Amino acid sequence: MSMPTPPGVFPLVFPLAFPLERAVAAARERPLARTRGFASPLTRMLLSSEGQTTTLLESLSGESLRLRFLAQLRVTARQTGEGVAALLRTGEDDGVLVRHTATVRAGDEPLSVNHVVARLDLAPAIEHCLTSTSIPLGRALTEAGTGHRRTLLDTGRRRWEQDGDRRTACYKTYLVWHGDEPLVLINELFNPLFVPAG
Repeated sequence: MSMPTPPGVFPLVFPLAFPLERAVAAARERPLARTRGFASPLTRMLLSSEGQTTTLLESLSGESLRLRFLAQLRVTARQTGEGVAALLRTGEDDGVLVRHTATVRAGDEPLSVNHVVARLDLAPAIEHCLTSTSIPLGRALTEAGTGHRRTLLDTGRRRWEQDGDRRTACYKTYLVWHGDEPLVLINELFNPLFVPAG
């Protein structure tokens, strides 16, 4: 089973053109207001939550999920998309980590795919959490004893393409903070067979 990847965007471009003004405006709007356009209460709950997405997906699926590592590389922040460096409060020419992973259930079925841009200069002691090929990021940070919070920036719909099948899916984009500094920018796209996008 292949994993969905938005065409032409990975690994060098974050999947959304992300102008800073839009992100700031979106962050001021309450998550519940942005998710009202989704019919499913399950979808609204998942998209508006600022908690660990893996934990929510495990509760919804009734099973333990695992991380499927797909790709990882280091690039300059400039290569990750418009506005990303500003969101992460880093220089355009500073190095960042770009990752592509999937959260999968038994049988390797993906429930979500994640595009991640992370600062590695902020907290070298937790770099192993950011680069793990087996433990989901939120769980790794929790197990490392690192306090972190999330700020929801955006939700919406985008294409999910897998094994020749194209469907509309929902996504959420959020920042994970380390103290008062943004550490990781995550865009998570949810499998529409599991999380309704209508």
